[in-house]
Amino acid sequence: MPQVILNIPDDIYRAIVDRASKEGYKDLSEYLLQLVIAVISSREPDLSKYIESIVAKYASRSERKLSDILNAYTSKIEELGSKVASLHEEIEDLKARIQGIEERERERERIAERESSKREERPQAKKATAIEILKQQKVFYESSIYGKIRNRDKFFQKLEKEGAVIINTDKERIAVDKEFWESFNTKLARIREDSEEAIKSILTDRKEQELFEKLKESAILIFDATEKRWKLSL
Repeated sequence: MPQVILNIPDDIYRAIVDRASKEGYKDLSEYLLQLVIAVISSREPDLSKYIESIVAKYASRSERKLSDILNAYTSKIEELGSKVASLHEEIEDLKARIQGIEERERERERIAERESSKREERPQAKKATAIEILKQQKVFYESSIYGKIRNRDKFFQKLEKEGAVIINTDKERIAVDKEFWESFNTKLARIREDSEEAIKSILTDRKEQELFEKLKESAILIFDATEKRWKLSL
């Protein structure tokens, strides 16, 4: 059997001997052997606890890593959820705007249809003819319609055919409403002087005075001093 030789201080030796005697050991070496065995047995590792601690250690580490991974994904999921919610709100807002635009467009269409119906129901205003306009204006001078009417010959012929009085001067043609012309001639017969005062006292209407001057300038209207009256040479 192997032997172990120890060199120990005297005080420790006496303490060991004393303790061995108290515990009933006669052989000091036997006591020392039991003491060594007890010490070794008390320090022998518990394999199950060791494994459990190892597992707990790595489990804790894995749990932390898994938690970190999950937290990262959770953060991404929450961010994605926030973006989806924001996008949903924007889509709803866009839908509301589109509905508003469509409703306004439908309202405009309804208003346009009502206006169209009103226009169709309303009797169309009859466009005034040239002779009707002449009755209102009393006199047409050819110089006033240059650039407005392409075929002036046809225009004056049509007026004459419909009853207007057409006067040809050396500068232009003049169309006169028949009733206005007759009234003009009646007043002209009452003028017995070649003076502005006498003329304007009878021909009070501006259009009558203008026609008088046009005819006078063209020598179509002449004052006969002998008969003291104005004569037309048509």
